[in-house]
Amino acid sequence: MTADAFLRRLRCLVAAWVVVTAAAWPVGCTPEPTPISYSAAQTMADESFQAGANRPPTAKTLYAMAKILAMQGKDPQCEHVLKRTIREYPAFLPAYCDLAELRVRQRRIDDAIQTLQAALAMSPRDPVLLNNLGMCRMLKAEYKEALDLFTQASAAMPQDARYRANMASALGLLGRFDESLALYQQVVSPAEAHYNLGILCQVRKDMDRAAQEFKKAKALATASQAESGTAPPPLPTPGPE
Repeated sequence: MTADAFLRRLRCLVAAWVVVTAAAWPVGCTPEPTPISYSAAQTMADESFQAGANRPPTAKTLYAMAKILAMQGKDPQCEHVLKRTIREYPAFLPAYCDLAELRVRQRRIDDAIQTLQAALAMSPRDPVLLNNLGMCRMLKAEYKEALDLFTQASAAMPQDARYRANMASALGLLGRFDESLALYQQVVSPAEAHYNLGILCQVRKDMDRAAQEFKKAKALATASQAESGTAPPPLPTPGPE
């Protein structure tokens, strides 16, 4: 099973590529313009274009244009606009994040890593950038490096459970199953935690442990249903390794 295949099978809040953060981008001691928050930029993308016919486009206008192109599936044009945004407005960090996401979709993982590293040079403690760089490392099976990045992201924004869930994924892929399970249990139900660990055990070819985890997941889901009297969302059927 490839790394990206297992990412698609994990359950609830795990292995997330984060595209929005409520926190402002940190401001460094730099003469560059203050980086603009990703969440604010997302809102700006929904507003009308602000540039007139004889005015150069602002970063907000270019970013909104890139969003539209991405929604239309026009990746080459979207990449061109995002690269132009970075060239003309190098402190506009959301463009780096979107460009990296586009490159991941195209399986250009090394290019995505370079893009995120350029943004982190300006905002080294930003949790979104750290998390997304960690996801790139996961896709390259560099799980130790991914764990370090997810840990930094979680430390920067501990209230976001997705970063801890990604830490759990990396721990599991490193064979640190008990630590992985403990973290999963902080962010998903016990049944889902054991199911996720079962998937990670499959990736590591530990089929006996995987079978144990899937059995526990099923038992916990059944017990939860009996106790509450309502059926929880069904766990996916474990696939082949």
